Formats: sequence, structure tokens, C-alpha cells
Amino acid sequence: MGRKDRIICSLDIGTTKICMLITRALENDSLEVVSTGYALSSGLKKGVVVDLEEAAAAIRKAADEAEAKSGISVDWVTVGVSGDHIQGFNCHGAASVEGKNNEVTMEDVANVIKAAQAIPVPPDREILHVLAQEFLLDNRGGIQNPVGLTGSRLDVNVHVVTSDTALTQNLINAVNRAQMRVNNVVVQQLASSEAVLTPDEKDLGVAVIDIGGGTSDIAVYMKNAIRSSFVLPIGGAHFTRDLSIGLRTPIDDAERIKLNHGTVLVDSLSPDEMIEVPGVATRSPRPLPRKMACEILKDRAVEALELIKERIGSTADREQLIAGAVFTGGGSLLDGLLALAEEMLEMPVRQGLPQGIHGLTDDLAHPVYATAIGLAMHGALEREGRKSRPSKSNSTPWLLNRFLTWVGN
Repeated sequence: MGRKDRIICSLDIGTTKICMLITRALENDSLEVVSTGYALSSGLKKGVVVDLEEAAAAIRKAADEAEAKSGISVDWVTVGVSGDHIQGFNCHGAASVEGKNNEVTMEDVANVIKAAQAIPVPPDREILHVLAQEFLLDNRGGIQNPVGLTGSRLDVNVHVVTSDTALTQNLINAVNRAQMRVNNVVVQQLASSEAVLTPDEKDLGVAVIDIGGGTSDIAVYMKNAIRSSFVLPIGGAHFTRDLSIGLRTPIDDAERIKLNHGTVLVDSLSPDEMIEVPGVATRSPRPLPRKMACEILKDRAVEALELIKERIGSTADREQLIAGAVFTGGGSLLDGLLALAEEMLEMPVRQGLPQGIHGLTDDLAHPVYATAIGLAMHGALEREGRKSRPSKSNSTPWLLNRFLTWVGN
């Protein structure tokens, strides 16, 4: 296999930043980081493209940096998609076992999956993912891979993720305009989950909460399967805007204050501690209590966590999430947020750092890169599927091997 064939590129297109990651598949099918590219985002709002040319230029900038570091020209990328147009729901499918001697075959699994996704989808929406939660054979549940088992009726419970077709196509068009082609589109919280969750957490029950610039992307796992997913239109940029409005200071200065002085642990602050807050336009800077700024941040954090708690509670019994919650994404780095989340969500909370890939420096083992690294992992699964695919006429086993590999992690 040639050098180019082993290259896997992922692209995390966020509201505030764009990350390009070039990785190489090693002989043991693990991944190794080759180079990265980073650019401030432009032309996006809450994960959605609002200016195609600006978005394409920002994507191209991140790609140019990664290509310059590695000497590799990027052709195909796995892209993450987010936005409150992403919707997930659970559904069910059933089919008769048609294999010889009632033995379940790959074709039987394909039939039951097709039955599960044979649901009415509005013409303006498309299915991005169909993820198995559990197979049942003659009403016996708890089966992850039924191939080779014997029975007469096969059922499956699945989690389906859909998106607005036009908004997803706009994202693809921006990548195309940046002179690259999209190999696969993956919902961002699924990608982040691959990078930061352990198998034990997925088994015991866990919520991964990826707080980006414009959105918070959540996925809930139990018994090694995704149980629910949703996107909330709240992210780090909203914290910054609240500061900008509350302190009457430009957005860039509000972001600097958030990064350098921000915390949600306001009770630990002295009322006498002051920070310098630049004025708007020609107005002079003025001193304001640091506690005043941090109370604004805490109010927004409490609002976001209450909404997250409500949505998780509406889709799963929080007491069943034994492993608690794993926070990732740049917005999760706000000082004190994890402690506040543990108190409000009433469950254990930890910071999610990407893992499972070679060559992670301290800079890359960072929540900001969780989605890009998870996308690379999904890209590796795609590569394995293409490598093992025998022919177009025999595509079903290839598709199901990839499907079962994904949901069985």
C-alpha cells in the first residue's frame, strides 16, 4: 500500500476554530499524527455556514498549514457536522431470518437494519447515521452481533441521526470550495465520544458533553451503545457575548477577559480584586470588579447546565449513568465549570482528553482537538472498510462489517 493510501485527514469545522488533522495508518491499523493545521473560523454561526466564501477561506487556511508541515496534499477529508438542525431519535426494525437452518447471516442483519431505517423522513432532511443499540433474536435481547446465531425472527433497536440536507450540503460545498472532497460526514459528538470515552464508560453509562464555540453537542451511552444524542445552541461564544454586553466591551476584549480572568467559582473571589475593561470605540478603559465579570459567566453556565440536565433527564435515567459525564471541547475549559457541573448534574464529572492515537503531544492531547481526533478514528474505519471490500457486487458484508465495528466499540 502506497504512502498516500495510508493517509487519513479529518476536518473539524467549528464556530470559533477550524482544525485539520493529517494522520497515517500504521501496519497494525493504529493511527499516528503527521501534522495539524489551525485557523480561526469565519463564515459560520452555531455550526452552520452563513458565508460560503469566508468559510472556505478559513478551511483552506487550516489545510494549508497542515499541508505545509507534512508535505502532503490533502484530497479527501472526514468532516464533522454540528448545529441545532442535527436530530437524533430511536426506532425499531424486525425481519424474518432467511439464512440456512435459521442461522443469522450478514444479509439478515442488513434486512433488519433496512427495516429499522425505513421511516418517513421529511424531504428536506437526510439520515447521517443508523447506530445499533441492541439486537433481539426471537425476543431474546442483549445481543450486539447476531451473525451465526440461530432463530426465526431478528429485531433491532437503533439510534438514527438526521440533519437538514441543505445545511449539511452547504458545509460540504465550503470544503469543496477549499479544494478538497468530503469522504464522510460524522456528527461531532459521535466523533468526540470515540476520542475521549473508555469502553468501561460506554458500558456503565456516560454522557459526553462537547462544548464548542456555538453549540453543545451531547451523546448518552449505556451498555456499549448510544442511547440518545442532541445539540443545544449554547457554546463558548455565548459566554463571551454575555461578557461583552454586561461589561460594555468589544468581543475580542471580552474573550481575553474570559480566558485570563474568567471563573464560575465566584464565591472564592475577593470583591476588591479589579480588572481593566477596555471601552467600546474611543471610550477609555475602566476598572471593574473581577467578581462582576465572573458572575456573568456563572449565570450563563448555570443556564447551560440546567438545560443539559433537563435534556439528559428526558432521554435517560441519570442514575443509570454510573460513569457520570465527560466534558470536552474548548468551552469546557472555563475555570470551575467541571466542579459546577458535578454539583448541578449530580453525577461524577471529568475532563475528556483525546486518546488512542500515536504522536499526541501535550498540545494535541487537549479538548480542543477531541473532535478532529475522533473524526480521524472514524476515517480509519472507513479506510478499513474500503480495504476489505471485495467488490461492488458483494458490498453488503463490507457495509455490515463497518457498521458492526462502529457500534461494537
